[in-house]
Amino acid sequence: MGTLHSYSGARDHAGAGWRRWISGLLALSFLVTLFVVSDASTAPAPSASAADAANWDPGYIIDDGIFYDSSSMSALDVQNFLNAQVPQCRLAAYLCLKGYGKPTETRAADKYCRNAYQGAPYQTAAQIIDGVARACGISQRVLLVLLQKEQGLVTSSAPSSWAFQAATGMSCPDTAGCDPQYAGFFYQVYFAARQFQVYRLNPTSFSYQAGRWNTIKESPQAYCAGKTQQVYIANQATAALYIYTPYVPNASALANMYGLGDDCGSYGNRNFWRTFTDWFGDPHSYSVNAGLLSYWTAQGGSAGHIGNPISYLVTLGENGGGSYQRFQGGTIYASYQAGTVFVANNVFGSKYAEYYGPAGPLGWPSSEQMCAANGVCFQVFTGATITTAAAVGTQIVTGGLSNLWSQSGGPYALGAAVAPSDYYPTSTSVGWSQRFQNGSLVQSSFGTFVVPGGPIENLWVASDGGRGFYGWPTGAYSCVGTSCAQTFQGGVLSSTPTNGAHAILWGLQSLWAQSGGLNGLGAALSDLRGSSAGGGGWVQQFASEGVTLRPDGTTIRVPNGGIWNTWVAAGAEANYGWPVSAATCSGSTCAQRFQYAQVTSSTAGSFAIVGGFVGPWDAFGGITTVGPASASLRYSQANGGGWTQQFAGGVITQITSSPALFTPISPILTTWQHYGAEATWLGWPIAAQQCVSTTCTQKFQHGNALSNAGGVQFTG
Repeated sequence: MGTLHSYSGARDHAGAGWRRWISGLLALSFLVTLFVVSDASTAPAPSASAADAANWDPGYIIDDGIFYDSSSMSALDVQNFLNAQVPQCRLAAYLCLKGYGKPTETRAADKYCRNAYQGAPYQTAAQIIDGVARACGISQRVLLVLLQKEQGLVTSSAPSSWAFQAATGMSCPDTAGCDPQYAGFFYQVYFAARQFQVYRLNPTSFSYQAGRWNTIKESPQAYCAGKTQQVYIANQATAALYIYTPYVPNASALANMYGLGDDCGSYGNRNFWRTFTDWFGDPHSYSVNAGLLSYWTAQGGSAGHIGNPISYLVTLGENGGGSYQRFQGGTIYASYQAGTVFVANNVFGSKYAEYYGPAGPLGWPSSEQMCAANGVCFQVFTGATITTAAAVGTQIVTGGLSNLWSQSGGPYALGAAVAPSDYYPTSTSVGWSQRFQNGSLVQSSFGTFVVPGGPIENLWVASDGGRGFYGWPTGAYSCVGTSCAQTFQGGVLSSTPTNGAHAILWGLQSLWAQSGGLNGLGAALSDLRGSSAGGGGWVQQFASEGVTLRPDGTTIRVPNGGIWNTWVAAGAEANYGWPVSAATCSGSTCAQRFQYAQVTSSTAGSFAIVGGFVGPWDAFGGITTVGPASASLRYSQANGGGWTQQFAGGVITQITSSPALFTPISPILTTWQHYGAEATWLGWPIAAQQCVSTTCTQKFQHGNALSNAGGVQFTG
């Protein structure tokens, strides 16, 4: 309903109950006559130029120029029109609108009725209609149609007194009488006309607004509450009609243009358009501006997607200047900056209107609407770009982000924006960021960058983007193979397909860069991990190797693969301690010393040398003589118990209260191990192997071993 009236909305609706009432009335011709003269949904028989439902446009009911044309008729024209509608009044002539007259009062001009209304001791209905039209800037034709739409006054041969009291439905609710200050023919006509100017001069103060999509109900009935239409209201006059009567006819009402539709049909705005068309012709009469004519013609003219004009040309000086004209399908803009461009009455037109059109921050349109094969559509303006996609809706991409979006592949690379741009200051900078389907665009004092969609963007956004821990990007996104990285204020974010994204922070960031970045250490495979063991430090694994950072700033790397995996599996620095030297490698064999272990790696695997075996391993020649471990340290209870570990070059053994012994790979060792090693009757070796030329001997717990050209012999 309108702000000050509520009669017309429900009055123009025919529900199931009203249908039953109509059926009863058909039995009595006299009652039928009363129904015809008072029922607003009933109209005179169609004329030779009857309205055609195919020409109904819910967003463009009548031109502004026609609606607000207060010189469309004279008082004499109005009187002649009324006379023609009712040649003979059923009762006394003064009871018909054509013969109606009353005293009227003088009303001073105000903001909405710019001209004063001059009252008189007696004025006819025609004089009142003409006087109000000229005082309040509303067409006499519109007022005539309004009187017919609301109470059927124009064509009724015997209108009721109520029809005059509530002539325009102004502040006359269905459940009560009219507000006394608006009751009566003169006040009804005057304040209805004035109310339309209230709507025009306060266009954003009401539910329905021109230049945007509006959700409009099809009926006031509660059981029809879910039935609505999305209507792009093209002009102010159409918006005013919906504010005054807030319903749009459904398909059934349009299918029976001169009768009733189903139980959810409404008729007020349909009847206004139908009656105006029948009486005065097409309510759309604008012509295409000469400067836009060639463009309009090239786009198909009235038969094309632009359709017929629905406004005059409007000229603006904002944002470099230009002009525009509205059409049924949208608006043609012509600016000095961007030439002639069309903006359709779709999501682009609605969003553009939301931002005040060419006078707002978007400026003038500079490209036609375009759509990529992936379903992303966009239109470029001098100050921004509008993007839309079914999955994410419609958003504005402003300023430098708009240019960067285009330069970065636009709809194909980044897709449509998924949220408005976000502006926020940080302690070191201010900036803007905006998320798209396939990444983020960022502009700050550090530059303008793309953060492509994927693990790095997800990690950055999850930490609150530019205002979060990692801050603004300071470098471009780059990849080597499938590993990618991007530098931010707070560190480097890197990713791999299998390990996701991880941050490279503080001292390790410099080391990473010095190593060659992705070409050096490569992407981080884990987060930076702090430890309190051994005085504290930091650990992080990269694609090429792991790195440890001590509090004193020194770093020691640990090769990926066997050594790293063995160290980590054993509890890393908590058990084996921190690395004390870099790994040394010869071919596929590597070794690295930790505080409490020596870890070796070879084709036989990676194993740790721990405890009392670290010193002997060094003493016996380490990686050169003993070689890498090929098995883990093992304890055996045989023959009193002891420890043993296999190496590439032999075996180190140690029994209680005896020093460790190294037995190199030899016939003696091979034969001893073949028969069960320390579990044989010989037991553990208790002396080092001695060799003279090709003859070797070794003492064991319970015997001796001799090796020469004849083989190996064991004696007790």
